Amino acid sequence: MFKPCDGLLIVFFLVIALFWSQCDRGFSSESEATKLRVVTSAGDDTVSLFKDTIIVRDHLTIEIRNVRAAITWSDCSTRQCVQTGFIGSPGQISACMPNETWIEIIGSEKTTDVLSY
Repeated sequence: MFKPCDGLLIVFFLVIALFWSQCDRGFSSESEATKLRVVTSAGDDTVSLFKDTIIVRDHLTIEIRNVRAAITWSDCSTRQCVQTGFIGSPGQISACMPNETWIEIIGSEKTTDVLSY
């Protein structure tokens, strides 16, 4: 049923698939997060993620630590924004809808979030 050339062809395709999967890992890694965009009803602002800081707005507190950001305190009733925790990949968003505020990680390339995709 199988000829000797069939085995060589199978090995050839396996080597190509292995090589392709290794190359794909190198090129599709997440881009580096560089900035945090803070959007409120009063406007928006962009802050560097490389400096650990605490940003206090009218009704909430945003913490930047280790190139990640989170809404750490809010006066809203459910506090789901606080429960979201730290975000750090480009394209990730955390929002406090009662306070009309959201934060977004900005980088050179957005990554797909499988939870919201």
